[in-house]
Amino acid sequence: MNWANRITMIRIFLIPIIIILMIICNFNDQANLLFGVFNNSINFGNYNLPYAYLIAGILFIVASLTDALDGYIARKYNQITTFGKFFDSIADKLLTNSVLIVFSIAGIIPVWMCVILICRDFLIDVVRQILASNKVVMSADKLGKYRATFEMIGLTLLFFVGFRFFNGQIKGNAQFDEFGWINQIALVPMYITTILCIASACNYVHKNKTALFDIRTEK
Repeated sequence: MNWANRITMIRIFLIPIIIILMIICNFNDQANLLFGVFNNSINFGNYNLPYAYLIAGILFIVASLTDALDGYIARKYNQITTFGKFFDSIADKLLTNSVLIVFSIAGIIPVWMCVILICRDFLIDVVRQILASNKVVMSADKLGKYRATFEMIGLTLLFFVGFRFFNGQIKGNAQFDEFGWINQIALVPMYITTILCIASACNYVHKNKTALFDIRTEK
């Protein structure tokens, strides 16, 4: 196994650690698993960041950076492999989608946003498989790359400034609540991600509509 693939495996290994740290943090009970060690927090006035989310956020940043690193190493040192092509994409989806699900369960992002982003991934995978069956390769476009960038930025931000860390209330509209202006500003990258997600999916389908909807009948 070359270094590019090792780095991909490191990203996959970090995913369950990140998710476990997020899950063991109970926002409503400070005396939970492991004697509440990971619920101890950094406090500044109304801001309380649990150690579990601090560590998970740092690991998420590391995992996100490995995505660029393994691709760079694979191209620079000609270490591109079938394993790398397949598992690099899988690792990215596992990382972002699992974090999206936990964030939505915790109320940090809206459930509808999580559904749109994950369904988009499934849609693109289906389109890619259909095109592959017709020996057509679906290349990445700029909208897709912008979406991925904003998603990583948005998710990283929410590890540290979600309304939950300001003792905000779900469905509340006060300053620090879910619909308060502070949380809405923090969600801006994710709103942009959602728009780019829909736009890029439509663009992928439009660019490949000939191959995608070309129905051939066998003689």
